[in-house]
This record gives sequence, structure tokens and C-alpha cells, in this order.
Amino acid sequence: MIAARFLDIGLLEPLAFHATYTGIAEAQQRDAAPVVAWGRSTPHISLGQSQDRRLELAADLDVPVITRPLGGGVVWIDEAQHCLILVAPRALAPQRPADWFEWGLAPVVATYRRFGLQAVRREQDIWLAGRKIAGSGAATIGQSAVFASSFLLRFPAGKFARCIHSASPGFHDWLAAGLRQAMTDWQSHQPPPAAAELQRVFRSEVERAFGWRLSDSGLGRAELAARDAALGELADPEPSGRRQVADGIKLNAATFLTERRSGLCIERSLSVDGVVIRRCSTAD
Repeated sequence: MIAARFLDIGLLEPLAFHATYTGIAEAQQRDAAPVVAWGRSTPHISLGQSQDRRLELAADLDVPVITRPLGGGVVWIDEAQHCLILVAPRALAPQRPADWFEWGLAPVVATYRRFGLQAVRREQDIWLAGRKIAGSGAATIGQSAVFASSFLLRFPAGKFARCIHSASPGFHDWLAAGLRQAMTDWQSHQPPPAAAELQRVFRSEVERAFGWRLSDSGLGRAELAARDAALGELADPEPSGRRQVADGIKLNAATFLTERRSGLCIERSLSVDGVVIRRCSTAD
């Protein structure tokens, strides 16, 4: 087995949360032991590395916004999610980054199944009973392959919907309804496990999936310095000037909600697997 480190980073403020795993990755050498970071964050919106806050989000929000150094779309993160970040030398991850999602989600799916939830992977998501229960993001940071996902115990669809940019008031109502159709959470299927039990089972599935032997660890001096540097870098991201989904948002691997203006008319549609299942056109 390969010796690996397990870091329980606890409950952190949003900027410190993202800076911590960024710093861990930045500090690793090419032949470093792989790291599994496990933690939670206070409520915030997290944008993917290529997303632009001005285009994706409502103008006035009552929660912080952090652009993470990983790919993926806009997500809500709060204390009801147990987040996991894998930081591995590139030699220990699949050669093609496109294959990191199957690799990284394998122990997550196995953990759900250990608790009797028949989760499956669909592209970069995990689905349960026909709806998304987890997403994921990945990137190369320094010398490392970095992959992140989470266990979603409760999902506040209404709070998340109000944070998303819209061209009309009706968009938020459609988004909240679409999220209820596209998303699920642990408590909708069974009482969530205790935090210690969830961590224990996930650790065992990581060891089983990757052949790693996890030992408890803490942040080293170089990781602390890299974390402090990341605090400044993440606090002031460069705008990308583009939206991940033109005129709308991706709700899961199959579901998209879009809203377009055409003259004085607003056209809104919800599609699943490329088929429009709801559409309306209204005057502005």
C-alpha cells in the first residue's frame, strides 16, 4: 500500500477553506505522499475557476463568494456538506484529466452504498434515485492532481436559487422548481450518519479504491505558508468575461435552465437530456 496523509481541516470560513486545500497542493513536491483533506465551510457560493461572478450571480448577495481554483460550475457550500479533496502526485492519478472524475468519485459512490444508498456516477456528478446528489471539480495545482466533491446532507434550494443571476423575476421560481426536480440530498432518503461515522467509512473506501494507507496528519510549514499566499490570490480573482452556460445554468449533467431576451420578449426553457420539458415566452 502507498502511505498517504489524512487532514481533517475542520470547519473554516470560506476563504480559509479554499486557501487551505490550495496551499496543500501548491506545497507538494512531485514525489510527495498523496493527501486527503476533509472539512466543512460556513455558507458561501463557490464559482468554478473559469466563471465570472458578474455574469453568474445576482448583484446583491448576503453570503460570501469565492472563485475556487478548480473547475465545475456554481455551487452552494455550507455546514451541511462534508467536503473531500484529493491531492495526489500526477503519477498516482489517471494520465488523462478527463478520467479523474471516475477515479475520484469511486470511493464517494462506494461510501454512499455502504450506507445503503444506491448512488451511481453520471459524468462528473453522483446521482441517487434519478437526481444529482453530488458534483465535483478538478484541476492541476502545482505538481498535483486535485479533485474535490462532497457529501450533501441537506440542500437549501431556495437560498441557492436566489443567488443566481436572472433576467426576470420568474427565472428564480423556475430555478427553485428545477432544482427540486434535478437535485436531492441525503436527508431526503434517510437520516444522515454522524460525522465521525461518515468520515470513518469514507477513509476505508479511499484506502480500498486507491491502495493508500491513510495516517492522520496536520499542515506542514510549507503548506501553511502556501495557504497564507493563497488567501490573497483567491480574494481577488480575475474576471473571465464569460458564463459557463450561455443565458442560464446547468442543474445537473442532464438538466439546463436558460432564459433569453428577444426584443421585448423573454423566452425561458427547461430541458432534460436535450428535450425541452417546459417553455414560456412573456413580454418584458
